Amino acid sequence: MDQVQQILSRIKIMLVSMGFEETTVVNPYRSASNFVREGLYCIPQYVERLGFLIEYANSYEDAQKHRYDDGDVFPLALGEEAILEGLRQEIMSNMP
Repeated sequence: MDQVQQILSRIKIMLVSMGFEETTVVNPYRSASNFVREGLYCIPQYVERLGFLIEYANSYEDAQKHRYDDGDVFPLALGEEAILEGLRQEIMSNMP
């Protein structure tokens, strides 16, 4: 497993430990794996040349229509622990 996949895996584990449940959001064009807690839908992402981020939707309907807002970007160069801590803090600040 490369470093990006390892960090994405750790982000998913972190989300579950924070009380999120993995679910699939289905729309006519594609299905997407999301993590949901209290109506907040999250998709962890890695964007080449930018870094790691979480996409947020505030309802199932928004997630279904792929209306996500992007969170802050955490570059790979920060290192795994800094990325995870930054994302944890950001997620908590986006909770309803």
